Amino acid sequence: MRILHLDPDDLDNPLAGGGPVRTFEICRRLARRHEVTVLTPTFPGSTPELVREGVRYLRLGRRVRGHGSSHHITFALALPRAVRRFEHDLLVEDFMPPASATWTPLFRRRDRPLVASVQWFFARKYTEWLKLPFHWGEDYGVRLYDHFVVLTEAMRERIVARSPRADCRVIPNGVDDALFGVEPVSVANGRGVLFLGRTEIHAKGLDLLLQALARLPESTRPPLTIAGTVQDGPALEALIATLGLRAWVTLAGSYDAAGRLQLLRDCRVVAMPSRDETFGMTLAEANAAGRLAVIWDRVPMNEVAAPGCPRVAPYDVQAYAAALSALVAAPDDELDRRGDCARDWARQYDWDAVAADQEAYYLDVVARFAAARHRPTASR
Repeated sequence: MRILHLDPDDLDNPLAGGGPVRTFEICRRLARRHEVTVLTPTFPGSTPELVREGVRYLRLGRRVRGHGSSHHITFALALPRAVRRFEHDLLVEDFMPPASATWTPLFRRRDRPLVASVQWFFARKYTEWLKLPFHWGEDYGVRLYDHFVVLTEAMRERIVARSPRADCRVIPNGVDDALFGVEPVSVANGRGVLFLGRTEIHAKGLDLLLQALARLPESTRPPLTIAGTVQDGPALEALIATLGLRAWVTLAGSYDAAGRLQLLRDCRVVAMPSRDETFGMTLAEANAAGRLAVIWDRVPMNEVAAPGCPRVAPYDVQAYAAALSALVAAPDDELDRRGDCARDWARQYDWDAVAADQEAYYLDVVARFAAARHRPTASR
């Protein structure tokens, strides 16, 4: 089968999130049996073409002068011609900013099925930011698609509420197998709180996390490490200074797979204060490493996180501070026991199983699409 995958992000993009990780982990496994091509935007340092473990990546569009969004805009404009140019048996599209749904259903080849992969669903933020009705893509644009892969049951319910006829399959993300080998928490290696992910202050809830940390007494306040691609650097530094937390907060910057392992080894607990996620990869990674994460009790985080992770009423900063403090102060043996349970929970997030489920769904969609096209029209 020839699979053409449209991804608005790329592993090598300095500002990449979890979306291209999923694309690569699944596609590299599918490439053992199928021909897989991934179309992505350009980004600083990108090459026109790259092959990763059998997956062909082609970059479309270009940056126009210094316009920060130009590579995404030109990527979107290049898609109609590219989708018709590259032969495929199945088209897969990752939803993308600013409207989640795009115009792909309008220009795709009608003799090939299309699957929407919902890893981004935050159009209302762009509506609020730019005062344009991007949320129409989520409210009405999703109805142009017939087949969906979503990461959580919560997202399946959101899609079906908008498009009751949608064929929607829940297939979660996976985690790196190496995470299951992280040592238990101990006095030697578990020293504080860790935040992993892009430093988007509002979306990732870093303002709430820092406010919670500031409410803890200095005598028992744990150190906090914030690791990830810096996006709101100056604003984050200013917030840390305003709250008087410079002595307790370390900005570790970007990390690779080895760095992530070390960060999880060195932490006692993980903080996941995100306001919005489509899955919450950090939760699965933390649990796989035997670390508990403090989360807001809202979807999808409360669906993805292990049952033993403390759940706090959304945006109750004082309660979040108390949950962090209690978890950090818990005895090592208690954290180890609860961490083992979290690790067992996280074993469901296995990339081999995820890729097998996604492949089975792709084959099912292609078979049903072909059967429908060849079904005889009933005579009048």
